[in-house]
Amino acid sequence: MKMRTFGRFAVVLFALACCLQAGAADIKLKQKQAVVNGINFALNGKKQIANVTKNKEPYVGDIVIPEKIEVDGVTLYVEEIESGAFKDCSGVTSISIPNCILKIGSSAFEGCSSLAAITIPDKIQELPSNLFKNCTSLTKIVIPETVKKLSSDIFNGCRSLVEIDLPDGINEIPSDCFEDCTELRNVIIPTGVQSIGSGAFIRCTSLQTLDIPTGVTKMGDDVFEGCVSLVSIQLPSGLKKVPSDMFKGCAGLKSVELSNAISEIEHDAFFGCTSLDSIVLNNSISKIGSSAFEGCASLQKVTIPNGIKEIASKTFKGCTSLKDIALPNALQKIGSDAFNGCGSLTSLQLPIALKEIDGGAFENCNSLMDIYSNSATPVKISGSSFGKATMKEGIVHVKKGFATNYNLDKQWKKFLNIINMEE
Repeated sequence: MKMRTFGRFAVVLFALACCLQAGAADIKLKQKQAVVNGINFALNGKKQIANVTKNKEPYVGDIVIPEKIEVDGVTLYVEEIESGAFKDCSGVTSISIPNCILKIGSSAFEGCSSLAAITIPDKIQELPSNLFKNCTSLTKIVIPETVKKLSSDIFNGCRSLVEIDLPDGINEIPSDCFEDCTELRNVIIPTGVQSIGSGAFIRCTSLQTLDIPTGVTKMGDDVFEGCVSLVSIQLPSGLKKVPSDMFKGCAGLKSVELSNAISEIEHDAFFGCTSLDSIVLNNSISKIGSSAFEGCASLQKVTIPNGIKEIASKTFKGCTSLKDIALPNALQKIGSDAFNGCGSLTSLQLPIALKEIDGGAFENCNSLMDIYSNSATPVKISGSSFGKATMKEGIVHVKKGFATNYNLDKQWKKFLNIINMEE
């Protein structure tokens, strides 16, 4: 009987000792951070987790993140690199990340300007925003197939990145993803990608060609703005509009293939594409935005789609090589400065439905010497719709019997030569 009592007492003492020992460990780990081998960790003793976090002093040199650490006799497992952990650590030259890492926070490596290469572990499923932003020395990155999502600005400012393989599982290239990647030449976009965000490749000045998967149905504004080396591109068949500023400033762009699904070209879409000498505008297009082709100095011929009822302001301004423009029969209005500076344009046929030509529409078109109209009612114009050279030296050809109507019109009578066309 005494032996049984002693036995129970011994068990109680042993359990109490274990509790005291565990409690002591928890108390020691109430410290929220610890530095181990030069790396600062945020500690969670209850979950036995240690996350890599920002240090008081910037990290430098070659960083090797361990799979686990020991603090006060307690083993903690490393699972996460927290947001901003290595942000602006310009002295970090390499980072070795173990496969036990399950999550990497936003801006974790932002501004690591000396980091040249890095491998993302297999357990990572998402790359957060600004992850490698302004890592100006980064030339190589290995992204595992487990990654299913990319976030905005990941490689923004990675000026040394030449090529990259994206995992097959992603369905979106987010906004500003490769902004200012000035050396980027080769990107293979996976076939599963359905959308490309605004500014995704903005100012990728070395990018020459890019194959866009047929499954892409949505693209944001200024996707290729400033890609001065881009020579040709075929837009996917599922895309319904060319977004604003999409190819703005793409000075090397010579050819663009638009599908029959395109119904709209938004403003400034091809602004400043000085090498673009031809483009086929399909009849599926019903709207073209202002300045859509402004400054396309090599563009020689354009046929406006039949569904266009208005040519917006500055649409073809500064297209100095434009010699031939075919206006659709349904056209009702030509906006201000629409063809301003089209110095090679020699003749113009006004559609029968045309009601108005705004100021500056054909100003500085000094070679425009022949205007043809079959309408008995003169189109409404302003004193600046046409340039002085056209008004003083050009000829307005009107249907037989209608010349008087034009000579009596307040603005048209300023043209010195209005004649009836022969039947």
